[in-house]
Amino acid sequence: MTGMAQRQSPTARRRRLALTLRQLRDRAGFTSVEAARRVDHDASWLSRIETAEVRPHPNDVRALLTLYGVEGEQAEAVIAVARQAKQRGWWQRYSDVLPDWFAAYVGMESEASVVRTYECQMVHGLLQTEEYARAAFQGAPVPMRAEEVERQVALRMERQAILTGDDPPMLRVVIDEGAARRMVGGPKVLREQIDRLIGYSTNNHVQIQLLPFGAGTGFDGSFTLLDFPPMPEPYPDAAEERMVYVDTLTGALYLERPAEVAAYATAFEQLCAVALSPSATRDALSRIAQELDA
Repeated sequence: MTGMAQRQSPTARRRRLALTLRQLRDRAGFTSVEAARRVDHDASWLSRIETAEVRPHPNDVRALLTLYGVEGEQAEAVIAVARQAKQRGWWQRYSDVLPDWFAAYVGMESEASVVRTYECQMVHGLLQTEEYARAAFQGAPVPMRAEEVERQVALRMERQAILTGDDPPMLRVVIDEGAARRMVGGPKVLREQIDRLIGYSTNNHVQIQLLPFGAGTGFDGSFTLLDFPPMPEPYPDAAEERMVYVDTLTGALYLERPAEVAAYATAFEQLCAVALSPSATRDALSRIAQELDA
């Protein structure tokens, strides 16, 4: 299976399909109640489709597109995405340990073209070593059984395949110095993790910047911005092809309103501006590694 095929995420496709159908309905001048009635469904059915809660059957999508006046190649492109959205993602093999709120993120991460993240507590999951990930799960505030820990570690390692496939996303990471120094798993585990960061920082599609204690600033919570590759008409505008993910102890926030996304994007760029450059970050990480060896 190629990297491109691995990155075709039914979760991301369902989200895009929902945005597309909502925008096409608005352009056609139908209310959700009227559009649903015209294709012999109730309004709640269409509402769940337009919020990506359910996966519509391709035949229903075709009926909606006909109602909205979308035909030919444009219609077939949307229907093709509807078919892809009904497929199962690789991460569904981990449904026993993967909550729905995080499964949605994994699906969208799988198809993102750019992943920008600020980490103030831990190394980002896409860059963690296996032992670091295991120690992180073992020390989580909510205790896990040993078999759950191993399943979570396996999931995390499989997520990292997007960085080594044929079409990797651009990964930009700002990591707080406190997160880089936190003794997850002990000195040996952290030393190997620092080596992993240094190694990844030389990849063309990975940019790592350390926010040092001396910067005198920071952000009181980790967050991730996902950018998706542009889609042809009649897909939503580029402004809607970006979202923010904020992890919590028992759930997550998915922010998509332009003003919310813009605020986080600005915060991320400001953090990049005060963080060390990628080359200075490698030097700083090397010093941390030397301290661990002492």
